Amino acid sequence: MLKERDKILEQLDDLLIQSTRGRGAIAAISGSTAIGKTTTLNALAERATSAGSTVLSVVSSPHEREVPYSALAQLLHSIEAQCTTADVPRAGGAGTVHAGRQADVAAALAPPGAQDDPLTVARRTYQIIAELTALRPLLITVDDIQHTDTATLTCLRYLAQRLTQLSLVLVFTHGISVDEQPARVLDDLLYRTSARHFHLEPLSRVDIMGLAASRLPVLPSDRLIVEIHRLSGGNPLLAQALIEEHRLRLASDSVAGPMPPQSDGIGRQSTTEGGASIGPAFYQAVLAYLHRLGPRAVRLARCVALLDEATTPLLLSRLSGIDTELLKRYIRLFTGMGVLEGARLRHAGVRQAVLGEMPHGEATQQRYRAARLLNEGGAPPQAVAMHLLGVGPLHDGWVLPVLQEAAAHAMEDGDVPQGIRYLELACECSLDEGQRLSTKSLYAFGQWQLRPAESAPHFRALKGPILEGKLTGTDALWVAEGMLFHLDFDEAVEVVDHVNSGEADMSTALHSTRMLMAAEVPGLLERLEHPLPATTAPATSHSELRARHALALILENGADKYAIALADQVFQGSQNWPTSKLSGLPKALLALCYADQLDTAAAWYDLLAAEVERHDAPGWWAQIESVGALLSLRRGRLADAVRQAETAHARLSGPRWNVSSALALTVLVEAHTAMGNHQTAAKYLETAEPPPALFLTRAGLHYLYARGRHHLATGNTYLALSDFQECGTLMRRWNIDTPSLAPWRLGEAEVWLRLGDREQAARLVEKQLTNSDAGLTRSRGMTLHALALVQATAKQPPILRDAFRLLEAAGARYEAARVLADLSRAYQQLGDKQARPTARRAWRLAKSCQAESLCQALLPTSMPQSMDTKPSEGSRGADRAGQDSFGTLSESERRVATLAAQGYANREIAERLFITVSTVEQHLTRVYRKMGIRNREQLLQGAHAVSYESV
Repeated sequence: MLKERDKILEQLDDLLIQSTRGRGAIAAISGSTAIGKTTTLNALAERATSAGSTVLSVVSSPHEREVPYSALAQLLHSIEAQCTTADVPRAGGAGTVHAGRQADVAAALAPPGAQDDPLTVARRTYQIIAELTALRPLLITVDDIQHTDTATLTCLRYLAQRLTQLSLVLVFTHGISVDEQPARVLDDLLYRTSARHFHLEPLSRVDIMGLAASRLPVLPSDRLIVEIHRLSGGNPLLAQALIEEHRLRLASDSVAGPMPPQSDGIGRQSTTEGGASIGPAFYQAVLAYLHRLGPRAVRLARCVALLDEATTPLLLSRLSGIDTELLKRYIRLFTGMGVLEGARLRHAGVRQAVLGEMPHGEATQQRYRAARLLNEGGAPPQAVAMHLLGVGPLHDGWVLPVLQEAAAHAMEDGDVPQGIRYLELACECSLDEGQRLSTKSLYAFGQWQLRPAESAPHFRALKGPILEGKLTGTDALWVAEGMLFHLDFDEAVEVVDHVNSGEADMSTALHSTRMLMAAEVPGLLERLEHPLPATTAPATSHSELRARHALALILENGADKYAIALADQVFQGSQNWPTSKLSGLPKALLALCYADQLDTAAAWYDLLAAEVERHDAPGWWAQIESVGALLSLRRGRLADAVRQAETAHARLSGPRWNVSSALALTVLVEAHTAMGNHQTAAKYLETAEPPPALFLTRAGLHYLYARGRHHLATGNTYLALSDFQECGTLMRRWNIDTPSLAPWRLGEAEVWLRLGDREQAARLVEKQLTNSDAGLTRSRGMTLHALALVQATAKQPPILRDAFRLLEAAGARYEAARVLADLSRAYQQLGDKQARPTARRAWRLAKSCQAESLCQALLPTSMPQSMDTKPSEGSRGADRAGQDSFGTLSESERRVATLAAQGYANREIAERLFITVSTVEQHLTRVYRKMGIRNREQLLQGAHAVSYESV
């Protein structure tokens, strides 16, 4: 037994000993439900039996409380079972009933009837008990005496008043009454001055440690005991259930190995942070506890489980039908047993268990009442809608607006699947066709956010109602924009023309659609029956419109300062982005990307990537990831570009092409081509034939350029020429001829150089240089690179150095590596000793981009060696020495040595590492000493042999 219980039993033993001397006693054991009162009472009965006492036990039940003498009948039956025939007393005289007089025995112990005089019954009972105590000491126990019928309590009170004359101990247990007023006779019985009172407190941590140690195969940790004590509130029933859960967990782990933590669920076991296991045994123990408290407690627990976070005392009282004062008592009781935390059930699994045993009809009715009460009380729409989902379609006037608003909030908060569930129910609750169609347009948009590749049918199904005038306004334009995403251009044009010809003032919404088309599907604008209105995008407009406007401006005008500021404003005004703001972010990112603001765009992308994880909106996330892939590609992070594009493509691709999956695919093709993975790039191109509609889109331009790069890299020069020229034709026709979108002239010039037509290549480069925007740093650097290649070798180095500085400033590492590669070749052809260090620097930069084909072209074994660059035996020895000693450098020394090996001057190294020039010199001195070399030239040789990995 537990220490506290042992002390109580020792004191009760004293009462038993006292009774053997003819001094009767009465004791009451109190405590909350399932605290261990019955266990203590049974332990006392065992001790009394062992000591030679007669034990008579009565268990009271609330179901028999109104049946007169029902408990007394148990007592008399107990006497009949306990005593032999020879020892059974007669109810009316001295002596005992002798053998053979079974009829007299039965008559003596027959339960009284309700019509019998109470005082007569009490006297008769006293006589029977008195005769029993004359034979041996007697213990009478009554469990849950608060449920004993009043007639029996009257008999017990009669006995208690005459205890001093009997060898009798009366021991009762009584629980804490929550919702019942005890009978006056019970108070008279329990609170007699001679009565001893024992109150069972919740188990202490020491008690739980003893209990766990006796039931677990290994000694539990203090951390586990603290957690069990916290979860159970010291309630023995719950504590034992938790200990059993842990025992089962240990047994399972010993057979199958440790299981990972799981979330709460009624059918599975989970592990808390404190190491305690919670599962079915614990949930069933809680249910058993609730049922022992009575039906009112069960009803209240179900209401608490239903309301969950929305629980308030007033609402709980109205839903359960329990008055507020009684409600407070129940809440104190539930809190004391460790089930409640505040006004909510502490464990999600307990909540599921309570709701799981609710009859379906009762659950539906209570959910409806909860929803109505919450709505009347001004609760948030989502709190109301959660209950409506469990009720089913309703046609009450207040239901549809609540569901629509809840869906909007859910999507705003990033829970798109939940928003879709609200909209599905809203469609079933709509009686008006206009309301139902408007809800369906929201539903189609929600499906796009959740499963973009599979959402096309939802948009196409609404074309008919739009053209019939049943679905109008912004709802119709949303549908059209969904069709544009899926390349359903004929349907989209019909819808846009229909809305544009309407009488309603839709100028702002139509201008937003125009900006989207100009940025995403510029080839479709000329197919519209009437031009869409062109207005400005005021600072107060939605971020989506501002982002579209910025993207369209940059595609048309290049690095437009106003457009860059507009795009940046979209991010600046969208910290802690709600889902509704996500729609503008991919376009704002693209605007910065096409403005060659790569570092700024990458910084915003990193913030977005961390933020968007809290949104369950795969459509927006995939769009953002595809733009992130394009950014990584342009920054020379080819492996990152592949990873991001693969993620986006997997989420966006489906049975049909769409504009975003096409962009992700083009990044994959271009990145794999740059990495030298030509077979992989070819597989992506061969996966499916692009539909003609793709070449009306901006993504189609990317596709042509990426395919042209692949053809050029694999020797298909004329196919490459065709792709670059077609790309240029479309860009000029659509008036978005900016090299930051697709530098088709540079690609075409590269083709003509391969074909030996330097003059044609030079004309293209000169044209590009004339049209170039000084603000497009990356694009201008690429143009200067192409310009150098059409010049004589002697003129190339200064132009290439200018190109490298621009590309390095833009953060375009792969393009910068290509420039350095051509610069090293120019130096080599001119016999300049800078050829080899420049090649090494180019190699490291290409290696950091994982551009393996470029790395192979730069390796010394594959480069023609000039007379002064042929390695000597001494230099090979220095290489081997460097390989042995490079690893001995500290991290700071290695960073300095790496940059020095790339050809940076001391001042440049100091600026890059944010240290002083003196510190650089000190590091280099230690590097030379550790590597056994004397100067920077030997460092270049040693570093080349050791590591091409760092940049």
